[in-house]
Amino acid sequence: MKVLGIDPGTQTMGFGIVERVEDTLSHIDSGVIKFKNRDLQESIKLIPSLLDEVTREYQIDTISMETLFFAINPKSVIKLAQFRGALLAYFLDRFDRVEEFSPLEIKKSITGNGRSSKQIVNQKVREILNIETEIRPLDISDALAVAITYLKIHQ
Repeated sequence: MKVLGIDPGTQTMGFGIVERVEDTLSHIDSGVIKFKNRDLQESIKLIPSLLDEVTREYQIDTISMETLFFAINPKSVIKLAQFRGALLAYFLDRFDRVEEFSPLEIKKSITGNGRSSKQIVNQKVREILNIETEIRPLDISDALAVAITYLKIHQ
């Protein structure tokens, strides 16, 4: 089973593809999509062209995405919520369901502690997927953690 994990962001969106074959999890691909210096509507218009390529090339079976987190700036939260809504609409048009996990659920699944730092999550993702090189930016390890969480819950 191949899972596409998404760490949504209106400036930088992380994605990670993890495959489970029997009891082994493997890193297939990952990266970031940068939307910097674009307004929200321009970024939303880019979603199909950018993600169709990934979902087709890797024959993704399912999608998992991080839910909203607490933020101090209300404008940022509203913008991210609108962007997430566009992502959900895009994915639900192509897949039966999108599994969503909170940052706390993801951290607990990956590290055993829902309050772990992004750096600890990054380290554990590297261990789980046997990735020797540094994963940067952290949006990538966050997206991989979302995919791993899905595969751990749906064993």
